[in-house]
Amino acid sequence: MARTDVEKYIAELRNAQEKSEADIYSLKEELNRLSESKAFENFERESATVEKTSLEQIKDFGMLLRARSLASAICGKKGITDKLHSMHFSLNMLKSGSAKEALDAFLYSKTKISNIIDELNDFKAKLEEIERCHSKMLPDGLDSRLHAEKYSARVETLRSMHKRQKNALISAVKLFIKMSKKHIKSQKSFK
Repeated sequence: MARTDVEKYIAELRNAQEKSEADIYSLKEELNRLSESKAFENFERESATVEKTSLEQIKDFGMLLRARSLASAICGKKGITDKLHSMHFSLNMLKSGSAKEALDAFLYSKTKISNIIDELNDFKAKLEEIERCHSKMLPDGLDSRLHAEKYSARVETLRSMHKRQKNALISAVKLFIKMSKKHIKSQKSFK
């Protein structure tokens, strides 16, 4: 009985892993959905507006300026999606046989893997920092808590975008490795 449960669990893990590996076309669809999202623009616009009652309660206007600056920087993180599109294009080049160009794009150009990872980490850090700024900006009270909950919902939308970008990067890297292995195996010198 226990043995079949373990085998079933292992089979489920294998199926989940196979489903999580995106192909090049589903990656393109996810990147298109990320590009069409207005979450970044909405966040920056909503962060720039402050209600009159909230403005009267703000303790530290330096925090307000810092929060607005962070919101603008976070809006710039939509550029990660553009870099992921470039990676996708490089995957298409690798698929068509242009291995050198794809290798350069993934490992040596501005869209190299480590740069995108750094940007994703910076994105996450900025989200955490803007939440801290926002919580320090308003005094404690029921109105502040309600405003903070509303703001947290906006930040959660961006956290979702971050997670989707991270998953797209992981899928692109997995595809790059898989396609590179296939390309190397197809070379006559390695047979």
